[in-house]
Parts: sequence; structure tokens; C-alpha cells
Amino acid sequence: MKKLLVVIFLFSLLSCQGNEISISEVNQPGKPESIEQLFDDYFKIAIALNPETGSYLGLDSEGEYPFNQSKLTDRSETAYKKEIKIIKQYRSWLDNFNDLTQQQEIEAAIFRLYLDNIIKKVPFHRSDYVINCNFGLHINLQTIMTEYHKIYCKQDALDYISRLNDFQMIFDNLLIDMEYQKKEGIIPPREIIDRTIDELDDMISEDLTENIFYTDFVKKIEILNLSESERNALLKQAESAVKESVLPNLQNFADKISNIKKRADDIPGLWKIPGGNKLYQHYLNVHTTTDMTPEEIHQLGLKEVERIQQEILQRFAELGFTDGKTYGKIKGEYWNSLQGSKYTFSYGETGKNQALNYYLQILEETKPKLKNYFSKLPQTEVTVKRVPAHKEQFTGAHYKRAPIDGSEPAAFYANLGWTPKKPGMATLLYHETIPGHHLQIAYAMEFCNVPIYRNFTHFTAFIEGWALYAERLAFENGWHKDIYSEIGYLESELYRAVRLVVDTGIHYKKWTRTKAYNYMVSNLGWGSYGDIDRYTLWPGQACAYKIGELKILELRRKAKEKLGNDFDIKEFHEIVLKNGAIPLDLLEKVVNTWLKKQLSRVSDNIK
Repeated sequence: MKKLLVVIFLFSLLSCQGNEISISEVNQPGKPESIEQLFDDYFKIAIALNPETGSYLGLDSEGEYPFNQSKLTDRSETAYKKEIKIIKQYRSWLDNFNDLTQQQEIEAAIFRLYLDNIIKKVPFHRSDYVINCNFGLHINLQTIMTEYHKIYCKQDALDYISRLNDFQMIFDNLLIDMEYQKKEGIIPPREIIDRTIDELDDMISEDLTENIFYTDFVKKIEILNLSESERNALLKQAESAVKESVLPNLQNFADKISNIKKRADDIPGLWKIPGGNKLYQHYLNVHTTTDMTPEEIHQLGLKEVERIQQEILQRFAELGFTDGKTYGKIKGEYWNSLQGSKYTFSYGETGKNQALNYYLQILEETKPKLKNYFSKLPQTEVTVKRVPAHKEQFTGAHYKRAPIDGSEPAAFYANLGWTPKKPGMATLLYHETIPGHHLQIAYAMEFCNVPIYRNFTHFTAFIEGWALYAERLAFENGWHKDIYSEIGYLESELYRAVRLVVDTGIHYKKWTRTKAYNYMVSNLGWGSYGDIDRYTLWPGQACAYKIGELKILELRRKAKEKLGNDFDIKEFHEIVLKNGAIPLDLLEKVVNTWLKKQLSRVSDNIK
């Protein structure tokens, strides 16, 4: 809950030596002499204080940015206050730097916003639900151990075991926070509690052949050159850590949650907790990088829903679907008509494999099209993989970037817990891979020379706004094969518009779960309590997609109007992408500066 760093980049550097770092030796800040040193020193201290983030990033634990790979991040109140003190010191130092270059000004603005967002969250730092079925600590720990703690040598294996033994410390602090939230009435809806307990029950398996922490360890040490006695010793230590540390703490956590359930209600909105309205506005500011109010976002959502529905209804009418009092009912009639191999895959694993191959086919068909819209293309490859079966219940489709050493490609992870229908698959692939997340993030890795601290900044409005813009780029330029695929895109856009309404509906207008669900059914043709739980647990995040996309489209429209025939889509995309993910107001300044130069150049050519 108290982890301050949000990771969007994953490096892959290896270390196979014992870690002797003393955190006290590196976490005391010294006044930097340059702004570049300020950025670098902050990153170094933050990594030392957050060893899990070091693993997420794939950093060498004994390299330039050392951390203790055998420890999990200390989430105690004492550790939090220590980190906040350091953050405030760096914020103070930042204002001492003057006479900056244009690029330094951009980086200073980004760093300032990043630090200010953390400082503004201080009054609410214990308000994020400890009981969390989507992003809870139990899920984060499973992810860090199974996906990001790499084992390349015996020391890595020993560090893995040490981290399993750290569960006691982690859950002791978690239970302190949970007790605080119980007293303050910061308790999520019953459904979220039930889902969290179900997830914990799945993790708590005393049969080691079914326990993910143990089976992952067994699989990872297979590559090590160990004697039989060394391997058996490691397995015995891992077994002991799982049985004596992991399982008891997960079980105790589940028991404590069960005891809290009787105090829970069914209210999904953040407004119900102390300071909830102010906290929601903070989250909207952070995710959208704007000052838009919940009411403004809600009204924008209603307007966008109506606009997009009209576009879809026109296409439904072309196909003969007009009967129904609501959009949702017409959509249901259309959806039920999509039968047969033209629209669907076979049942079971055969169909899931067909779906995976279909994604790969679309990916290959898309690659040659990019050169018409981008002057520079990243060389990092991307592929499509399935979300692991043990994560299907709480993990949606997502993109995972490639390690910096190129040892494996980036990947779009498709959740095939249910088999998709073909018409919407192209749009999802464009969003997650090219020209969406993969192109933008790989472009930043290969072409944008940004300070390493930017691994901590995550401007949702830019990142998700670009991915949604990428969907539209494909739609505008005829990438879709037929009207059904076009409808698939428009339904994806409608979904993001509905999110604006539902997110603000539950957190600002005090909608019930049922009202939110019914709105989705009426305006999408389907509803999902799982989605509503996501908005409950991640307030404001879902609003960033549409707001980011609309800003990019606004800037493109302005550039086209000003430049006329001199507008070059490749140049526009380059100026949008050149600084990596940045706040929307800063993006607008960057584009306006570029546009002013372009207009001046055009004027000079005329003369």
C-alpha cells in the first residue's frame, strides 16, 4: 500500500554475487551539484529503499544502483516517513536549479510533478484498500517472486528463499495497516473481500506440487549447475520457507479478512471513506494530468457515449439491426448474430490456440503499414502470449516490455480465460502492441535519451491515451477488413467513454454497484462487476484513456489546421513521442513549440 514507485520499464541485468549493501550507507541524500546528479542520486536512493522495485527493473543488485536482492520492500510506517523526508528534500533542491536548457526544463517539470503527486498523497497514504483483489499485496508478492526475481546462480536462489522468509515482516506491517483501516472505516465492498479470500485460498496449498511459490522455485533452479546435494539443500530450504513463512502468513491474512467482512457494505465509491472526495480529485489529477473535476469528466463521458453510439448504430442499421429500445438491446441482437467460423473460434484449448495464432497473424499484417505513419520505428520485437492460467481470474490483457538486454521480446499477454470473437481482436492488438503500447514504449527505450528516474513516472493519460489514439489511427486509415471489425473498434472506444461515466458515477455521484452495472448493460450491451471492482480499487485510472486520446487528437487537429498541406503525420508522431510519456499540459507545450517553428519555416519558404 505504501510503495511509492510505479514501474513502467523493466531492465534485465544480471548479478550472481552475494549482496553486501548496507542501506544506511546509501540512503542519506547529499546536495547534488547538477540537475542530472539530482535525478541520478534520487533514483539510487529510491532503489536502495525499494528492493522490490530493483527486481522489477531487473537492475544489477551490486551495480551502479545497488539494492538488497534478499529483502522485500519495508512497508512500515517508519520506512514510509523516512522516504517522504527524502522526497521532500529532493523537491526542495529541485527549485535551486536555474538557467536550464529546454530539455532540462522538460525533465525538471516532470520530476516536479512526480514528487508533488507523492507529497500531496501524504494525508491519504493509508487510504488505499489493504484488502484488494486486483492489486493487493498477495498478488504483488506472487508477481515479484514468480515473474521478476530471476535465478541465474546459487546466490539468486538463496535470495529467493530469503525473500520468502521475509513474508513475516511484510504481513506484520500489512496487518497493522489493516487494523488502522478497520478503525477508520476504510473497508472495501463485500464482493471485493470475497474475491480476495478466494484468491488467497488458491495460493494456500500445502501440497507443494501445487504451490506457485515452490513450483516456480523448482523450475527456476533447473538451469543451475548444482550438485545433487546442493540442489536438495536448496529445495529443503525453499520447502521450509513456504511452509513456515509463506503459508502461515497468507492464511492469517485470509482469516483476518474474514473477520472484517461483517463490517463491510456494498458501496463502491471512494466518497464513503474519510477524505474520500479530496482523494478522488487527487487521483483524477494524477491519472489525467489535468485539473478536470469529476463533474466535467462525467459530462464529457456522457457526450462521448452518445456520439460513439450514433456511429455504431449507423453501422448496425446497415446490417439490419434496428429493433430495440436501448442501444444495449440492439447491441445484444447484433452480438448474438456473430456465429460460425467467420466470427468465432472452436471450443476449448483448440479455440484458445486459434485465437492466439489469429493475434499473431494480425500483428504480422500490421508491421508493413507502420512506415507510412512513422519516420523511425523501434527494432525491439513484440509477440503475443497467454496470461498464465493461475493469473487469469485477476489479470486482464496487458503489455510487458522487453528486457534491455534483448534476451526476449516484448509481449502482449492475452487473457484467454474466455475465447474472444474475431471482430474486436485487431483493435485490442493495435492498442497493446503496434502502433500502441509497444511502439510508444520501445520508441522511448531506443530513441529518447531520458534520465533513469523516469522509470518511476507513469503518466496514464499519455500512455493509455496514445494506445487509444493508435486504435483510432488504424480505424481512420482503413486497417480493418470489414464492417464487423470497424464496429469492434467503435465498441472499444465506446467502452472507454463509458468508463468516464461509471468511474465518476461511483466515486462522485454515489452510484451503487447495481446502478453502475445497469448503465454498462444499457450503453455497452454488457456489464461487468469485475470492471466495477477495478474502478473501485483504482479510482480515476480508467478516466485517463479517453482524456489522453482526445488531447492528442486535439493537438493533431490544430496542427493540421495551421499547417494545411505542409502537415506531415510522421513529423507529428515524432514530436509527440520524442520525450517519452509526459503530462498532457507539457505535451501541449512541446507540440505548440514545434508548430511555431513549422509555421515559421513555412513562412520563410513562401518569402
